[in-house]
Order: sequence, then structure tokens, then C-alpha cells
Amino acid sequence: MKMLEIPLQIFRYREGEPPHYDIFTVQVADTAHVIDAMDAVWATRDRSFTFRRACHHSSCGSCSLRINGVEKLPCITRVMDVWDGHAPVRLDPLRNFPVVSDLVVDVTAFFQRMSAADMTITRNAEPSLPLSVDDLAVTGVLSRPVEVPESLSRFNRFENCIECAICMSACPTMATDEKFLGPAGLAAIYRARQKTDNPSDVAHLLGLADGEHGVWRCHSAFECTAACPQAVDPAGKIMALRRELIARRFKVAARAAAVVPRTRNYGAPAGPTKQGGNGV
Repeated sequence: MKMLEIPLQIFRYREGEPPHYDIFTVQVADTAHVIDAMDAVWATRDRSFTFRRACHHSSCGSCSLRINGVEKLPCITRVMDVWDGHAPVRLDPLRNFPVVSDLVVDVTAFFQRMSAADMTITRNAEPSLPLSVDDLAVTGVLSRPVEVPESLSRFNRFENCIECAICMSACPTMATDEKFLGPAGLAAIYRARQKTDNPSDVAHLLGLADGEHGVWRCHSAFECTAACPQAVDPAGKIMALRRELIARRFKVAARAAAVVPRTRNYGAPAGPTKQGGNGV
């Protein structure tokens, strides 16, 4: 293991003060992640440095920010993958959210969009595990084989979202329409729609998706899917909602056409012919 002197250019902000950048140089191992360098800045250089972190392994999503202008999770981004060996690694807060302090942003808007879809943050216990743990429980008990569905890709559910809000920062439409439901909100609507066939619930969810700030505001840039650290594919969910909305419109139009009486107009209605003076 080799120790490195890593320069970090960090966005700084306090309410009532103009934003600026500070540059700190810290020593970390060549195997370190960016979050380790951030911890080193706080521990050894500036205790007023503000950022979020918790799990350190891409489970909570709380540490999300921009590294050299790109949305990432610093807890799983290695320093050597983003440092060219010379220029400082630049750290900025997420876009499209109000900055609270330094790298911390107010993510209220994210959870408001999740709530609009009635999407719960937690999920029910899995019916099965990706691998058996029975052989770790009691000696002599055989482990049960795990049944993996053939169409495993279909089970890549929205609940894989770790609420990091990276998709909303990467989304170009979010920068132009603050009421846009956004990738996370629309992906939540898609997932909630898949979980219900109740007509009133479906109408509510598709009404949100079909609204002025719904799926049609998306520019199909797919930046959200490219940035998502959990491969949720929010852009794919938005496209799926569009397909369903279009299909429903065709069905409504077809039903309307079936009940409209068909009429033909061949010109003026027929009547008695005008006779001449001789009656011919």
C-alpha cells in the first residue's frame, strides 16, 4: 500500500456568505475512496467542513455529490479513479437542490416527489435470499437451494433506489422546471403503478405522470440512468410510462370511435324534381 498526497478543491458555503472553494491536501492510501479523503480533511484540516456520510458502502445514498463535475457516491469512488495525479479533485454539492452548507443540500423536494407517488421508502422482507444461510444456523441442517427466476432482469425493482438523489442532480430538465416530477419521482410512480390494479389508484398515478410536469417534460437525455449508482434505470421507467399512456389513449379513442354513429354525406338531400310548365 502506497500513501498519496491528494489535493481536494472543495466548495464551501455558509448562509449569508459568498460561496467559494478551499483547497486542502491530505494523505491517504492509494486504495482509499474519496470519502476517506473527505474524512481526512474534516479530521486533520477543518472541523467546520460539512458533508453527509453514513454507511461507507453505497447503501444509504447520503454522501452523494459531484466529483469533478460528475454525480457520484464518494464512498464507492476510488481516489485513483478520479485524480489525474496533478490537478485537485473538485468536490461540489448536487445540482438542482438548495445548498444548506458546503456539500450538504436540502433534499426535501426529493422526498416530496416520492410521497406524491405514495411510494414507501422501505420494502417488505424478501420471499427468498440471494444465497442460503441455513448451513450457518444449525450443524447438520442441509442448506436449501435457491430458486432463481429465469427472467431475473425483470426483478430489478425501483426499491433498489437508495434515495441518493443523484438522478435529480444529473437531470437537465430539473434545471429548467422546478416542478418537474423528476427521474426518481416518475420511477416511483412507475413502481407504484406496477403494484396496483385498483382503478382509482391507477388513474391517480397515471394522472400525475401525464400532467404538465410529468413524463412529457422529460427530454430523453438518459443522464439519470447513466448516473444512477444502483442501475435503477429511471429513464427506462419514464419511457415505460409513456408507452402505457399512449396505449391508453389509443384504447380510449378506439372506444369513442366505436360508439359514434357512422354518417355519410352525398350532397343535398333528394327531393321532388322540378317540373316544367308542360308537366314533363
